[in-house]
Amino acid sequence: MKHIIYIFAFFISTLSFAQDSTTLSGYLTDFESSNEPLIMAKVSIKENGAEVLSDENGFFKFEGIAVGDYTLVISFIGYETKESKIKLTTNNATIKLSLKPSTISIEDLNSVMASVGNN
Repeated sequence: MKHIIYIFAFFISTLSFAQDSTTLSGYLTDFESSNEPLIMAKVSIKENGAEVLSDENGFFKFEGIAVGDYTLVISFIGYETKESKIKLTTNNATIKLSLKPSTISIEDLNSVMASVGNN
């Protein structure tokens, strides 16, 4: 009888822990290019440092994240870095985000080239 109580307590504690985490997944696309997927874009969670890269479909996924408020940081070479606040509940969340290409002025480019030439 004692073993049955321990087993029952184990399963109840396992179920209660499982409800405190969730999965966050999403898709990253190019804002100006007919929503083409951004391949190998970095997605990180500011609060815990977790990082993933998007796949060939722009898909990314974080598993086993505690319920709460987070800030996603999305970056991709040649695009503006974007921060997005999200609230995770016990349900799995799927989001869609787009990044805009970054612009660089001729003056900025010249100053970068000049600093590279001086080194």
